[in-house]
Amino acid sequence: MWDGRPRPSDLRPIDGQVLRSGPSSLAAAGGDWPRAGVAGHHSFLVTNPLSAASELDAKQRLIEAGLEIFGALNLEGATTRQLAERAGVNQAAIPYYFGGKEGLYLAVIQYMLEHKGARVLPVAEEIRREMTGRQLTPEQALALVRKLFSTIVSVLLEDQATTTWARIIVREQMQPTKAFDLVYERLVRHVHETLSALLAIVLRRKPADPIVILRGHALVGQIMIFLSGRETIRRRLNWKKYTASEVRQIQQAIGEQLDLLLPREPEGKTS
Repeated sequence: MWDGRPRPSDLRPIDGQVLRSGPSSLAAAGGDWPRAGVAGHHSFLVTNPLSAASELDAKQRLIEAGLEIFGALNLEGATTRQLAERAGVNQAAIPYYFGGKEGLYLAVIQYMLEHKGARVLPVAEEIRREMTGRQLTPEQALALVRKLFSTIVSVLLEDQATTTWARIIVREQMQPTKAFDLVYERLVRHVHETLSALLAIVLRRKPADPIVILRGHALVGQIMIFLSGRETIRRRLNWKKYTASEVRQIQQAIGEQLDLLLPREPEGKTS
């Protein structure tokens, strides 16, 4: 385990002094270290990660920088230099804490799942419990679909950082990396299967029926379009961002679309 002292691979020469880059000082890391002289009386600049006291802060800053940089670019387009500069840490911190750029990307995905999934998964689990041992009517099942979708809309659209991380999710759908396995198993599969179970009741089919799964996926697309097609709806309605009021309007519109799943009585028919 690294003890806070510089390693040879973490050093590069700089005239006249020994410095630790980043916000931590030598004193914070445990006092002055002996200077390693070279020809020309050069010293070395320490470029290893931050001190142990700053380790968690450094890792969090890298994750937040990754959310921004990976959102604006992609995994291949982002560089470790961009990520480190945005986080305000040494570039060596990325391989040290995460094993490399790909490891940081996975940590960003994990962070997103913990913060977004933590709001959606409990609702899906609650719905599953409500379905256990009960024979729901199509109307009751549809009400639970609306509850699930209302939660998803809130989670996806109310966050001011939506545009940044939404790009990551959309790219993972179109060009999946190893991270998509994590996204799918930790979140998407559970929500998708819950939706299929409810739709099967509404449509009077089996949950594993391909039509049920396809229609469920199409319904999820009605939410995702407000992420991938965000700029269009902003211009059509002259919205600057998704305010709480605007999110409620989106929830209402999606709810009315869901209501169309239930068969309607022909006009003029009396009971």
